[in-house]
Parts: sequence; C-alpha cells; structure tokens
Amino acid sequence: MANIRCPYCGSPVMIQGSRWECGWCGDFGSISSLHPSEKAKLIQAASPTIQVTVTVTDTSAEEALRSFSRTELEDMVRRWDFSENEWACRDLLIAAFPEAVRHWSTEELSEMDAMDLLVETCEHDPETAIQMMKLLLDTAESHLQDPEAAYFLLGNELYDLCLSGYIRPRLLDHLKTDDRLARQLFQSAYVGSPQEDILLSCSQMGERDLRQKLLDLLACNPFPHDEIELETDEE
Repeated sequence: MANIRCPYCGSPVMIQGSRWECGWCGDFGSISSLHPSEKAKLIQAASPTIQVTVTVTDTSAEEALRSFSRTELEDMVRRWDFSENEWACRDLLIAAFPEAVRHWSTEELSEMDAMDLLVETCEHDPETAIQMMKLLLDTAESHLQDPEAAYFLLGNELYDLCLSGYIRPRLLDHLKTDDRLARQLFQSAYVGSPQEDILLSCSQMGERDLRQKLLDLLACNPFPHDEIELETDEE
C-alpha cells in the first residue's frame, strides 16, 4: 500500500481501522482529517483489483489437420450422425475413391459437397459416379425410410447425378440386374424428379420390361408421393 503521510509533519503514518497515528510527531486523528490526496490513496488501495487473462487458442491448424478414416466415415453415414463431420458423405467418397478424385487438389475438394463431386466425376467417369452413388445408398440404407434422410440423399446429394444424361444408359443397365439399387431408388421415402426421369428414359430407350419392374416397385412404396404419369407405349 502507498505511504499515507501525516497532515502536520508529512511523515508516514500508521493506519489502524478508521484512525491514523504519526510515529514522528505523535499526532493522530480520524481518516477524515487527512489531506484529500492521502484519503484518495486509501480509497484506491481499498478498491478491489480484478485481473482478467484471456487466452486465445488458434484451433484452425488443429481442425485443418484433423481427418477421419474410411471406417470412421462409413460409421458416421451408417448412423446418420454428422456431429463430428458435417461433410461425412463427401469425405467418404474421397476416402473410398482416391483414384477418381486425384484430378482435384485438396483445396478444390474442400470447396465441393458430395453433389458437386458426384456430378464432376460423372462427366469423365460415369461408372465410378454410379459406384459412388451405390456406396452412399448402401451405407445409409437403413435411413432411406426416414423422409428427412431420404430427401437429403435423393433430393439433394444424388439429385443432379440421377438427372444427368452422362450416366443414364449405364444406370439403366445397373437397374436391370441390381434389385437392391432399384429398391433403394424406388421404395425410399423420397420420390420425385429422379425417379420420374429414370422411368422416362426407360420409355425413350425402349426398356419396357425395366420400366414395368420399376413401376411395380413404386406401386408398393408405402410413402405418399405424387403420381408419375407416363405416356402409353404405342404398339
């Protein structure tokens, strides 16, 4: 504490409670009898001091370095839990198809979502794009009966891919033999433009048997959806 001086001789005084006493001249008195400057020192000394230490931790480097294995990413998508990684669908495709994504830099991939990656891949490698689609559908299969999850996959991530002309002939070939894929696409909780476009392609490409197979699956779909109207084939 700063020295409090005697108002008479200027020597340091001792403070005891609300009174002071000078050891040099022997004078004493109440705190109120001190000079204003000395009383200000007492008030300042009595005021509580709060020291705040703010520690800023830069987590950007840690986040940039954090990565997940393919097994971890598959588990996230299978559980439909993206709390640890909101880009788990995209990152799963990157981890599972390293050769297909080598065309892009890490920075370019970080700016894509799963839909972008699928569409970009489809333009130069339609078969791999279909395999990517099947991986997502197979991994999240137990959630395709959930309207929100089904919409996220078929109405968002896979939407543009299903409408792409690049994969259409190959996709129809897969649907002829892959009953699991056919059920995933036509008996999920989301039915919309992707399914309608596939059925239209069946008509345009003369795939009547496949179209009927898919229509039969759609007829057994328990979830409400708009009716898909197709033109009747001319004999």
